[in-house]
Amino acid sequence: MKLQSMLKNHIILIVATVIVFGCLSGCVTTSGQIEQWEHSGNVSKLTEVATNSFERSHIRGKSLESLARLNWKPTNEERLQVYGLFASKSAYQEASSLMSVITAEQFSEIDSKVIATSTLLNDNGRWTDTQKARVGYNELLAFNHKAVTVSLCQQIVAHPELRTKILILAIKLGLDGSEDELVTVLNEYGDIKMAEDYLNCRSEKLTDGVHRWVVEHGYRIDKGLGSRRCCWGRF
Repeated sequence: MKLQSMLKNHIILIVATVIVFGCLSGCVTTSGQIEQWEHSGNVSKLTEVATNSFERSHIRGKSLESLARLNWKPTNEERLQVYGLFASKSAYQEASSLMSVITAEQFSEIDSKVIATSTLLNDNGRWTDTQKARVGYNELLAFNHKAVTVSLCQQIVAHPELRTKILILAIKLGLDGSEDELVTVLNEYGDIKMAEDYLNCRSEKLTDGVHRWVVEHGYRIDKGLGSRRCCWGRF
């Protein structure tokens, strides 16, 4: 299936209300400030913004991108706060219980494996080195699945240049309980290609998330080939 745009007439009053609400709910930090803090290496301020749920999503994302370029090594508490931007209350509580079991160093190992394995995907969702990819894929499946989900969420935002590939990896891994977080990622950072990947990957929860997303963003679902880059839980 594929997505098509639908033109809609927007009432000026509604648009104005959305803009005002957006400013009231998160117009605190600017992109210019993020750039300044990255230039000066102010990890503390960037971390504060990245873990603040009252900040706008794109500002939190920019902060995480800057932190990634500064080779940020988050504490487990900081990592948990970032994950809380995507997770339900129950998923957050489950992840919270992990923080005393999995060390920051182990999380860093998972992060590295997520990045390394995702870079073995090409733009069509195919592996460029099947042997290396199979090793990385199996190693990620061997880790605690919630810990991998926490890492995937953070890396998806921190590395926009790899976002599509990390999402394809997340779908190929098909980790139990990760669908809700992936739907939140779609709502925050989604585009048509991401939505089509979700729609055609044979995950009922991701498909349901796309149906809600298309209504909110003015698209419709048509019959057609759409994306065939990945399938839920299949290498």
